Amino acid sequence: MGSLMKSFRDRVAAYMKHTCQVAAGERILIGVSGGVDSVVLLDVLNGLGFGCEVIHVNFQLRGSDSDEDEKFVRDLCAQRRLKLHVRQVPARSHAAGTKRSVQMAAREIRYSLFTKTASERQITSVAVGHHCDDQAESLLINLNRGTGLEGMVGMRPVRCLEASCNLIRPLLTETRDSIRAYAEARHLEWREDMSNQDEKYLRSRLRTKVMPHLNAEALARSANLVGQWVDEFIAPAIAENFDAASEGQSLDITYLEQIPNVLAQRLVIEGLRHWIPRAPADEAMAQRVMALIHMQSGKRVEVGGGAIWRDRNYLTFSDSIDHKPMERLKLFGDSSSVAIPEGQIGLDLSHTKPGNLRGSDEAWLDADRLTVPLTVRNWRPGDRIRPLGMEGTKKVSDLLTDIGVPASKRKDTIVVCSKGEIVWVVGYRLSHTFRIMDATRNYARLYFERN
Repeated sequence: MGSLMKSFRDRVAAYMKHTCQVAAGERILIGVSGGVDSVVLLDVLNGLGFGCEVIHVNFQLRGSDSDEDEKFVRDLCAQRRLKLHVRQVPARSHAAGTKRSVQMAAREIRYSLFTKTASERQITSVAVGHHCDDQAESLLINLNRGTGLEGMVGMRPVRCLEASCNLIRPLLTETRDSIRAYAEARHLEWREDMSNQDEKYLRSRLRTKVMPHLNAEALARSANLVGQWVDEFIAPAIAENFDAASEGQSLDITYLEQIPNVLAQRLVIEGLRHWIPRAPADEAMAQRVMALIHMQSGKRVEVGGGAIWRDRNYLTFSDSIDHKPMERLKLFGDSSSVAIPEGQIGLDLSHTKPGNLRGSDEAWLDADRLTVPLTVRNWRPGDRIRPLGMEGTKKVSDLLTDIGVPASKRKDTIVVCSKGEIVWVVGYRLSHTFRIMDATRNYARLYFERN
């Protein structure tokens, strides 16, 4: 192997080990478009002994050229005997349906499919071919858009896609020229995407008109230094304040109003990253979300396939645009029930002392302590309950965390209330206040019948 190729591979191997923290031999899903960057990425990682699988997304944006790209990647993987996952998605139709630009829609689709496929294959790293020049271009675009400190950090070498999967960028310190030189030295073939030269796109204009006059490596180094500074000094403060301000998938508006606005915006950005990962997590989006603070309860912002709305004194985040708090329902007395999406919740009043419980979907209470009608609703940030056998109250969000309810299910948790006080966190805990005692004479049974 020539010295140029060996040096290139050695640099990528070291970057994978020390920065991406992926050991040789681990399985990796590689996004391959057919362009020179992704072809080189595949060639290097495969040559370094990683267990490579490939994913190619055909967005059907360039007619027969898109199909030729797909055929090229199919042939490439067949030659190398690599497992290939091809996904065909009409990006224009998706963009029209979601009212996003084609580029934004394609980006969301790409990372959603990368994440889904990696999860199905039980792969924990997804590699893409972004390089030093891409980083420099992104930095300039972000500065032009006014995305603030986060934009100055640029693309991270490692970014969390979901709890068990990271997006990695092994070529982030390599230049466009060094990548092409490696490809030519290895006699690799690749596809040229002529849309990359289309100057109707800002990135293309930067690439052809501006970047030849700038030092891409210096710009990328600046982004890396800002990132290190953020990680060392700013991130710990953000994490501490985020823990204090967050409850469930919500941020406390009172807390946000008591801290500097710039820090409050950073907490909103963290909320977007945690709870709506497909949303743009930058200052511009944070300002849109922060505007909800001055609006009435129920107002919402929809973004990234999810939504943020004002719920009393909280900003609540959901990764589903269709998720809305359940309407308040009423249990009026003996043998009444209400339907909820997961089944039905009912109330029976009885003079008979209860026998054995059916399980966590049933609760017996002192009927004389209840005031009907009872209210059935979703739990909300700020809700508290005095769990059975406990002195004092506890936040429902902390209760759900302590008993191990997955974050994805917490937003659907239902509570039953009597005059505003929580009687039962359905399926989980009964209130100590409404427990049955020796003096109890009348009994109430609450039950949850699942679909």
